[in-house]
Parts: sequence; C-alpha cells; structure tokens
Amino acid sequence: MNLKKLYNLIYYTYLGLDCQFSIFRFKMKKNIKIFGASLDATDLPLSIKTKLLYLDRRLRKEIPEPSFFDPYDGILLYSKILSNDKYLKIGKIPIKTWLTPKPCIEDISRINQLAFQKFSNDGLVEKYSNEVEQLVKSKVLPDIPLMIGVDHSLTGGVLRALSQKYGPENILIVIFDAHFDGIPAKVAVNIARYFQDHPDQSNLLVPELAYEMTSDIKNTYTCASFLYYLIEDAIILPENVIIFGCQDYPRGEFRAIEDPRIIEYVNFFDRMESNGVSFVPKIRPEEMISALSSKLERVKKPYLYISCDVDVGALKDIIASRYKNAIGIEKSTLIQAFQVLKNTIDSSDCELIGLDFMEIDTFLLNRYFPKTQRKDSTIEIIDALLKILF
Repeated sequence: MNLKKLYNLIYYTYLGLDCQFSIFRFKMKKNIKIFGASLDATDLPLSIKTKLLYLDRRLRKEIPEPSFFDPYDGILLYSKILSNDKYLKIGKIPIKTWLTPKPCIEDISRINQLAFQKFSNDGLVEKYSNEVEQLVKSKVLPDIPLMIGVDHSLTGGVLRALSQKYGPENILIVIFDAHFDGIPAKVAVNIARYFQDHPDQSNLLVPELAYEMTSDIKNTYTCASFLYYLIEDAIILPENVIIFGCQDYPRGEFRAIEDPRIIEYVNFFDRMESNGVSFVPKIRPEEMISALSSKLERVKKPYLYISCDVDVGALKDIIASRYKNAIGIEKSTLIQAFQVLKNTIDSSDCELIGLDFMEIDTFLLNRYFPKTQRKDSTIEIIDALLKILF
C-alpha cells in the first residue's frame, strides 16, 4: 500500500468514526436534495456530430428539440415523482458551455475530438468532480444527494464527500453499469486496438472508444477509470463495491485469447476481483438477482450508495444512454434489483446516503421515434426506481 493510500485510509476512517454507531444508532429524517451535473466532454464521434448538428440548427435559427439543455432540466420537466415537495432542487454545477450537452454557437471551434481528448489528457475531468464534492459538502450534507447528469466520473465527487463524512469502511457502493468504470486508459486503448485489428470479432468490452484516436491517451481520471483512482486512493474500499449488469467482464472464451493486450485486460479484472470488487455480469435475470442478494448478505454495511449509469439498460426501454455498444438488461430486472436493495435497507440497519443517475443522452431523453414507434422510457424508469426507494 503506497503512502498516499495509507494516509487517505487513516484520514477518512478517522473522519468516519463519529458515524460508526451500533445497530441501535438513531436515524434522523433527511431531505433528498437534487442537483444537476452535466459535464459532457466525451470524444465519441457520434456525440460530436450530434452537437455540431445542433449548432447548425441554431445558426439557421431553427428551434432544436428537445427544448431542455441537459438531463437535469429534462427530468425535472417530465418526472412525476420529482415534482413532490420532498425532493429539494438545489440547481446545477456550473460547467463551461463547450463541455455541456448543448454548447453555444461561440463554442463551435472547440467541438472536436482533439479538444475533448486534450481536456481529458490534461486531467481536467477531475476538476469538475472536485466541484461536485464541494457542492455536496456545502449544500447537501447531512441530507441525501441525488445527482442527475452525464459524465459518470462526477460520481467520484459525491463519494469523496460521503467517504469523509461516514468513513470508507462503512459505505457499501452498488453501481448499475454496463461497463466497469475502473479501467485505466492504457488498458482500454489496447483492447480497442485489438478489436481494430480483429473487426470480425464482436466487442462488448469497450464502449464506442477510440477507433479514430488521433492523439496519445493518458492515464487520467475519466468516466471510464474513476473507480480505479477512488480505490487506489482508499476513498472507497474494493470489498465494498458491487458492479451490477456489467458486460465488459472477461468471460471464458475471451480468456482463451493469447494476445498480450487481452491478457493484460484479463489480468487487470482478476486483480480487481481478488482485491474484493464484486461483479454481477449480465446473465439470466434470476441469476443476477440471486447473485446480488448473496453479495448483499455477505457485505453488510451501515450505509449504502447507489449509482446508476443508464447504459445498464441501453437499447431496451432506455434509449437515452450516452454509450450504446451493448444491449442492456430489462426494466423488470432493474426493478427487481432495486427492490432487493430496498429490502436490504428495510430489513437491516442500513441507511441510503445517496444516489445518482448518470450518462444520460440529452438529445434522446424522452424522445419518440415514429419509424419504430418506440419512445425513450428513461424518465419513467427513474421514477419507478425512486418510488421503490422512497
């Protein structure tokens, strides 16, 4: 264990001592405070094209749809649950316009892959995560944060604030995600390049990443790697982390490939698993629910944080997910999983201390598609999950 990791573990454990009570500890009634965090600095070619088309319509003085600027605005506009007074709206993290889902016309020269890659390579994603941390400390705690936004890395800011308050050893973190967001860039890039060399092989391991990379990608804090850094710095403990619905977990046939890039990827997952991270890959729904229940039985903690990357249900009822390289799990499986979490909260001395819904595509949120007669149900699903918890 390096000195930084040891220091953070001791520091956060000390700060959490005042919250480490017996099973009879008193639970105060808390408000639920909602805020938006819509950093959208991805270099995905489709995302960049969508933003440029949006700006083109603005230049032609057309009224682009949808009419809201980010997922926070859209969900508050249409949600039936969040209109309840018990959900207190406290606004949004200030973000430079070129880094938002809907940039300004003046930003058009910066909406390109190189600019977004430089932003990530310079380590500036973590800057916004730190701002989320400060907001949670100053405007949310001791109440319950509910974050709605885009870049999943901002969850790290919430977890830093909660880790300081409650202690990392006390917090169970359940993450719903089609991808494990704890993979350093170099490992992910090598996998992407492997699939570049083998286009005949299907790829569920890496989101629409880097097939058109034009610059060197550095190992920095991003939406694909933030959990790695939180674990390395002892902000969260690996044995307290459950990843539900992931599809980039290396399975048997993948492990048989002898390419060094694949071996590196497999070894990385094995190391994370041996350190304690629990993975519930996408398998038969009843097996997933059983696995989640078993893990919750083994990992009993006084506090629970839930993070939901909506791509866990991508291309099913959830269309408005930023990453769509894999078909996600059914709405019914999500609902069952949240019911299991609710049962855990109710049946044991476990307190929900925060949650988030991230990686929401602003342009697809609540959209109806006449050709296929399909409608995005992201908001309805979020409402259903919140109804279970609260």
